[in-house]
Amino acid sequence: MFKGKSKLVSGIIATSLLLLVLSACGKDNNEGAAAATSPASSSAASTTDASSEGNSAIQEGTSKLQDETSKLQEAVKNKDAAEVKRLGKSVNDAWLAYENSVRQLFPLEYTEIEKYVMPIFSASAFDKVDFEALTGTAAKLQDALTALKNAKPTTGTTSELLTKAVANYKVYVQEQADGLVSHTKLFVDAVKAGNIEEAKSLYSKARVYFETIEPIAESFGDLDPRIDARLADAEDPNTWGGFHRIEKALWVDNNLQGMDVYADQLLKDTQELSEKIKSIELEPKTVVAGAIELLNEAATSKITGEEELYSHTDLVDFAANVSGSKSVYLSIIPALNEKNPELGAQLDKQFQQLEQTLLGHQENGQYISYDKLTTEQIRKISDELSVLSSLMTQTASIL
Repeated sequence: MFKGKSKLVSGIIATSLLLLVLSACGKDNNEGAAAATSPASSSAASTTDASSEGNSAIQEGTSKLQDETSKLQEAVKNKDAAEVKRLGKSVNDAWLAYENSVRQLFPLEYTEIEKYVMPIFSASAFDKVDFEALTGTAAKLQDALTALKNAKPTTGTTSELLTKAVANYKVYVQEQADGLVSHTKLFVDAVKAGNIEEAKSLYSKARVYFETIEPIAESFGDLDPRIDARLADAEDPNTWGGFHRIEKALWVDNNLQGMDVYADQLLKDTQELSEKIKSIELEPKTVVAGAIELLNEAATSKITGEEELYSHTDLVDFAANVSGSKSVYLSIIPALNEKNPELGAQLDKQFQQLEQTLLGHQENGQYISYDKLTTEQIRKISDELSVLSSLMTQTASIL
């Protein structure tokens, strides 16, 4: 986020959230015939029937999606790129056919499946298929589908569900922080070895993990600027370090001499961030606030190309920002289902649209350099980010 701003409170709802699904349906059995014939009882019976029918359709849809995913796994195992591309679309189509029902009845399971379907669809569309990445993602999707098949509607209170949601989101945040550390280690090793081309390749891979949890990092005092400050944000240019200091050395200076000290400090700072996240306490409203601010900043300031001034890898940052914000949206689906399902549908559509727009700027599975985009293309991204930010802002009233 904008480094000159005050630090965002730490909070965030969970990327897997929970449900308010099906509040009390039906009365006690001992209420007798009168209850059975009352309007309230009839309504409860109707809800139960609808739920049963919906669950049946979900079971059928899940079986089909499991079958398509199994075929994909076989194609990946055989390294059959053409079949992987076909099945990647087939898996996505099978999910789209019944995802709305899952979102209404099983928000928690919906969140888990969403985490894997889109990456499979995206990866299978690349000119060069990453078979290794697809192997792991497809296996996780199968696990999530099995969980959905065995799931039963949650009946906890809203407070209980939100507590669980926060815990689930924290798991996601910790996974991202750990990924940041491991990928930064690889990046730092390449920098210290003086391998410029390898370091360039690893730079964005590490950045992705930071950008998904940027609002969290901003809650820890000067830790965020130590990791992510740009030169314009540095109080003293002579002490400027972090990712962007090394970015300049790679893309402008084309020389890594003297970068060891910055690389070592960057790794220490990411390790410190990961450790601090272990004890962080997250709050739903501040989580949503972080997502809103992140999207708004991306639409108004990052869109100028100021974040990745030397490498022009801004599209990687945007995609990661959107992914991190989507995890927040997924976490509040139960509340949206109960209080504003129409807003939930709008958010779902807008996230999908923006993801597709960003994917349209990839070549061979990599985002193109930001300076290759036309003014019209940049404006389109900015407008879609703004719409998404506006929709996320409306969710604040339901928490």
